[in-house]
Amino acid sequence: MSTVTIDAPEARTVYPSIQVPTKQFYQAALKMVLWSSGTILFCLAMVDFYAQTNASETGIALQSAQAEKLEINKDLRISDIGRYVVGSPIVQTRPADKYTHMCKEMKKYTWKGFFRNYSISVYMGLGNDPSVDFVHGPGDLIKGAGKQTSPL
Repeated sequence: MSTVTIDAPEARTVYPSIQVPTKQFYQAALKMVLWSSGTILFCLAMVDFYAQTNASETGIALQSAQAEKLEINKDLRISDIGRYVVGSPIVQTRPADKYTHMCKEMKKYTWKGFFRNYSISVYMGLGNDPSVDFVHGPGDLIKGAGKQTSPL
């Protein structure tokens, strides 16, 4: 006679066991973590890059506009600078910290990046619509606008 062994239904597994090799699992998990962190770091760096670019473009535009106005013997007024501001900076009005012999007030425009903050300072005179006397920021291309240099 032959003997046939019959297992009880509760002793059998319903689903076949799926075994994932642990080495492949850890490699896939490490790749996913590295790609995710790299993507997040790239996005944060782009936020910082745009803040820096906006601050630089605004500083260069204000200095260029001031130089153009000086060529035709006019002043750049504080009411005119709104169209040169790129992005949406935080604006603070303060007493002038430097150049106090020239200016009484200063407007500081600050763009917030993730890693750093970028700012430009606009120094102005007195009055209802004061003239912009000096622009200091991360795009100082026009050095000594209005200063005369000697040929020596």
